[in-house]
Order: sequence, then C-alpha cells, then structure tokens
Amino acid sequence: MKKYFLYIFILFISAIDHSFAQKSIIDSLENKLTNSVGKERVDLLNRLSDFYQYNDLQVAIEYAQKGIDLADSIGYQKGLAGGYGSLGFAYIGFDSSKALEYTKKALEIRRQINDEEGISTSLNVLGVIYYYSGDYLLSIEHHLNSIKMKEKFGNKVILATSYNNIALVYMAVEDYDKALEFLYKAVQLRIETNNIRSTGIIKTNIGEIYARIGNYEKAKNYFSESLKINKESASKSSIAYSYYCFANLYVTLKEYENAFNFYDSALVLYTEMDIKNGIANSENGIANVFKIKEDYDSSIYHANIALKLAEKINALDNISKASNSLYYCYQQKGNFKKAFEYLLLNKSIQDSLMNDDKLKKIAKIELDYKIEKMKQEQEQELNKQKTFNQYLVIILFSGGVILLVIIRSTRSKKLANQKLNELNSQLHEANSAKDRFISIIAHDLRGPYQSTLGLSGVLETEFNSLSEDEIKNSISNLNSSLKKQYELLNDLLKWANLHGGNFKITKEKLSLHKSINETFDLLELSAKKKKIILTNTVNNNLYLDADKNMLDLLLRNLISNSIKFSHEEGDVSVSAVDKEKNIQITVSDKGIGIELKELTNLFKIDKHFSRKGTKNEVGSGLGLILCKEIIEKHGGSIWVESEVNKGSRFIFTLPKSQS
Repeated sequence: MKKYFLYIFILFISAIDHSFAQKSIIDSLENKLTNSVGKERVDLLNRLSDFYQYNDLQVAIEYAQKGIDLADSIGYQKGLAGGYGSLGFAYIGFDSSKALEYTKKALEIRRQINDEEGISTSLNVLGVIYYYSGDYLLSIEHHLNSIKMKEKFGNKVILATSYNNIALVYMAVEDYDKALEFLYKAVQLRIETNNIRSTGIIKTNIGEIYARIGNYEKAKNYFSESLKINKESASKSSIAYSYYCFANLYVTLKEYENAFNFYDSALVLYTEMDIKNGIANSENGIANVFKIKEDYDSSIYHANIALKLAEKINALDNISKASNSLYYCYQQKGNFKKAFEYLLLNKSIQDSLMNDDKLKKIAKIELDYKIEKMKQEQEQELNKQKTFNQYLVIILFSGGVILLVIIRSTRSKKLANQKLNELNSQLHEANSAKDRFISIIAHDLRGPYQSTLGLSGVLETEFNSLSEDEIKNSISNLNSSLKKQYELLNDLLKWANLHGGNFKITKEKLSLHKSINETFDLLELSAKKKKIILTNTVNNNLYLDADKNMLDLLLRNLISNSIKFSHEEGDVSVSAVDKEKNIQITVSDKGIGIELKELTNLFKIDKHFSRKGTKNEVGSGLGLILCKEIIEKHGGSIWVESEVNKGSRFIFTLPKSQS
C-alpha cells in the first residue's frame, strides 16, 4: 500500500477543476488583482490560491489567508468559505489536522448559506483528508455523499474527480478491480467533457495498479501516456509523481540506470516545491539503487537524508525504508553496532506498519459491509418512490376504482412494511454485532502490538546495559507476543474468508476416524507436555460429506481447546454416534469446565470469550466462533454441556456420507 505517498496525486483531485495552472492564467489573474476590490478581490485571491496548489504551496497558503482576512472584514460568507476551503486543501499531505480544521470551517459556512455545490466540494475534500489519515470508512462515506449532490448538478468534470477519489480508497485496501472500475469511469467522463489533458494523473493511478499486480507492460504504457499529458499541463507535482512511478517500475525490471535518472528527476521537482514526503521517497529510491549496486557509502548518504525528513513528518513507511537500507549497508561494511541500531529501528517501525496492514484488512471488511448497507438503503428508497409513482398513475386513471385499490394496497403495504421492519431490525442487530466484534478485535490487536513496541523500545535504548539473560528474556517475550498476534490475525482472516462472497465449500467423502487420528498426531506434543491421554473411539466405518480443510480446522480447534483446559494427566476423547443422515460427534474432557453464565456467550460474535488454559496457554478467542461458522455452513449444529471442575462436552453434527 502507498497511502503515505498518494497525496501527490490527491492534489490533483481538488473539488474545483482548475484544468492546470498555466503561467499565463496566473499572470492574468494577478494583473486583475491589482485594481480589484471587495468581493471580486476575494474571489481572485481564492482562485490564485487554487492555481498555486500545484506549483508553490506556500504562495497558495498566503493567497488563501489574504482572501479569508478580506472576506471576513466585509462579511462575504461565500468568499470566506472559499478561502477556508483553499487553505484546508493546501495543507493536505503535510498537516492533516489543519487541513481537517479549515475544511470543516468551510463546510459549516456553506451549510449556513445553503451553498449546495460548495457543500459537495467540502465533502469531497473531507473524503480525501480521511483517506490520507487511513480512515477509509469515513472517506468513502463523504465521497458517496458528495457524489449524490454532484449528480444533481450534472457536472461530469467534478463527478470524475469523485470517481478518482473513491478509486484511491479501493487502492488503499488493495481491491484493485473496483479501483480500476472507478478510474476508467473517471477517464471516460473527462473524455466526454473534452478535458483529455486532465486524465494524466488518473492514468498514472491506473499504471500504478497494473505495476502492483505485475502487468509491467501495461504499467509502462500508462506511465508514458500520463507523463506526456502531465508535461503538457506543466503541473510540477504531477510530473514528479510520474517520474517517481517510472523509477519504481524500472527498479522492479532491474533497469537501475533508468531508475536512478527518474528518481533524480523527481527529486529535483519535489525539492523545488518543498514537498518533504516526495523528497524522502526519491532519496530512499536513490539509496536503494546504490544499495543494489553495492555502493554502500552513497546509499548511506541518501538514506540518512530520507530518514531525517521522514522522522520530521512521521512518514512511517519512509522511516522503514531508510532504516532498512542503513541496516543492510552498515552490515555489509562490517559496522555491526550501527547495523543493529538501525535493525531495531526498522523492527519497531515494521511492527507499526504490520498493525496498519492488519487494521487495513479489518477496514476492508467494514468498507464492503458499509457499502452493501448503503446499496440496500438506496434500493429501499427507490422502491418507495416506485410505489408512490404507481399509486399516482392509478389515481389519475380511475377515481372510481381507486378506493378499492387503496384499501388493498394499504393492507399489502402494511404487511410489506412489517416485513421490512423485521428485516431492518435483523440487519440492525447484525450490524451492531459486527461493529462490536470489529471493535473488540481491534482492541485485542492493539494490546500485543503495544507490548511488542515496549519490549523493542527497551532493547533499543537499554541494550548495552542489559545482561545476556535479560536480552534472552526480552526476545522470548517478543516472540510470545508476536505468536499471539499471529494467532489472532490468522483466526480473524479465516473468519473473514468464511464470510467472503467467493468462499466455497468443496465436500468429499472423508473418514472421521482417520481425520481425528491425523489431528491427534498434530497435537501430540501439546498433549504430552501435560501428560494427557488422547482417545479416539470413533468407528472406522463412519464417513462424512465435508470440506477436508474445514473439518481439519474444526477438529483442531475443539481438541486443542480440550487439551488447553485439561489438568495434567487428564484425558481427552472423541466419540461419534450414527444418526442416519448425520453423525453426532462429541469432544470430551475432564478439565476446568465452563460456568453457566458463560455458556450462552461462547458462540456469539459480539461477546468475545477468551481465557487462559491450565498452563496459562493463550488463544485468540475466535476459535469457537470459527467452529460454529464451519458447522453451520455444512448444515449442522453445535452445543455444549459443561460443569465447573468436572469438564466439558462439545457436541456437534455433520452430514453423513450417503455414498
């Protein structure tokens, strides 16, 4: 994911389509500014701020501030909102808090004066800001609300901007098919409005997607087209981004001289514009090329520049790249103390980025779910409108028959509304449960990561003063924390996969006795550590119709749970009873059991149940939820019988093989 750098082409997607800041246009506006006063002067200041966004952000900020001051002094609300909007947009990419503050001020004023077109503009920019801060759900909400308003105006140019913005959100969560769908729509609208030159950055985005999925020929073609268009537009930021994308592609293709030249060209432009993240990206790219060519001193020089800039603006990905280059180069030069120092820095940053990636996957689940809800709401609204129109036609057609129709229709509508209310209630409960589940998982992910960061921080700052035993203990604790993170994430992704639209169960005839023995073999070491006897009393002639991978996961979860909550020298057994169409399977133990009040919450998605085993073994808390999902997808059911300090029996049914 390249969210950290995408603001370069977010600058393109301003809610106002400037159609490129040509020097002649700027000169003309500045000439008019000399003799202007009042509202006209405010509007000119705001327009100049908008045009300078692409070449000199400091000048853009100065013009916006002047526009705000003048508009405020003469009580020109629309101009005041425009000034705040331009100022907020200028801060995107290097001060998101100021960008959010000024854009919200613009939105508030526009709502007060009922400026619908201005409101849609502010919603669009807020979507960009939330995207840049990683809040994809809020980003997509603001973009969709902006599109609803823009469709009223029929402005295809502005609509293309929103399509491009939504595509960026899908790029961030790596849903490239949907991203391409919206980008192609954006290109088509630009062509329909005879605004072909403004397709440059959109085509860069398309090329970036093809580069990520490995279609390098298509990526190169789109980058070439976009660079040509961007040069014609004279937009420095757009040209610089095209150079940077080309450089990355040439590194992938191992054409290092070309890569170096394009990184250097991008660096020149970003330095002229003082875009720090662009400078850091280019310096990191150059450092990487020197590292590959084994010129370690040059690589260290450029990586240090990138690191200092990245730390100033807290660009984690660039800090990670720079520290990795420094670690590798110092290691090759034999300076192991320095190498270890940068390895620790890289490790701490990688943990943060890893957390970002995991939360991104959760965001993808939320995003798809939210959009599906919005579609349902839109369909309901359309159905209501359609019903109203039908009633109107009937009334006009025949006044004599209308009474009977209304009576019948009212009854039907009442029943339909009752059904709709029931469905809405169920949907609301499901939404609330899933929201609570995601909140719980995000909280559980954050805990281990905080522990990992804390331990790595101690190693980084206190390494030389720690004894060998303390270092070993810290590394052991780090390993334990990472294992817990991995187990939780692994179960979460399995759960998400079960809910995915493309998930399919592949049933086959499976020997239950054999499957249980295979699971016992996998868990033998865990059982031996606690001197637990594993017993399989299932008849050799019992066969299931089930998905092998799902059955293995189900048995592994239930049997490992029984081992976890059994005392030393206990026993865990698996038995089965033939129930004609189904087989009833029981996993039994004589462990610590489960309290009655907890039994009802074991399989609920919004009631996160997790506890330590008799030897302090930890789990993700998702295992039983996964088991229930698997069993129900096979048409079976699961229940529990348990008594505290006497043990538990997990009983479930699966379809019996009929062949």
